[in-house]
Amino acid sequence: MLFLIYWELNEQVSVGQRIAALNKLQAAGLFPPQDAEIIRFDITPGQWGSTVMEAESSGAIMRHLGAWRVACPGLFVTTKVSPAMTVADSVVEMMGVLKNLE
Repeated sequence: MLFLIYWELNEQVSVGQRIAALNKLQAAGLFPPQDAEIIRFDITPGQWGSTVMEAESSGAIMRHLGAWRVACPGLFVTTKVSPAMTVADSVVEMMGVLKNLE
């Protein structure tokens, strides 16, 4: 199952703190996550970004974001997570809906 995650970083958290958190997660075997695949992990100059992950459940995504929150409290200003699908898959789904409505 695909998940799309939108996040904004807290500018009060220094780059050094972020790197320390990354090192801590890597040392603990929590990054990259064992139970989810990171497909894309992008950031903008404005310190917000998006991540596309594939996981069996939302629990894997919760553990992934939770690990970052524990390793670096205050890291995120906000996060938004939603199950997602490719546009091509959504077209197939909606074609089925339209067919049922004919």
